[in-house]
Amino acid sequence: MSDNDGNFYSLQLRLVKGLPGDPAGHRVELIALPEGPGEPHRAHFEHWESLSHRLTAVASSTPFHLKAMYRTVHAGLTASLIDRSTGARQVFSFNQLKALGVAS
Repeated sequence: MSDNDGNFYSLQLRLVKGLPGDPAGHRVELIALPEGPGEPHRAHFEHWESLSHRLTAVASSTPFHLKAMYRTVHAGLTASLIDRSTGARQVFSFNQLKALGVAS
């Protein structure tokens, strides 16, 4: 996939169990779903803090918004990253996915 492919992605977060014997136990999975044809991109984060810092930089999420996503994910639900002002799914470019560490 090229950087200039013009695809956009929405993001979802969910809690997944680590491998047996993994000291982290659970990880947060960030899934970038294409807004059209294409394959999803996935990345796993051992610590919520590192992911929340990246989300703040790219998505301009507030601490309240991040706390709501954290609680949603730890309740066993999938959390979509939404635009706080409209309630619509927030859409990201491939370059923004690279900044989040989801694509290379």
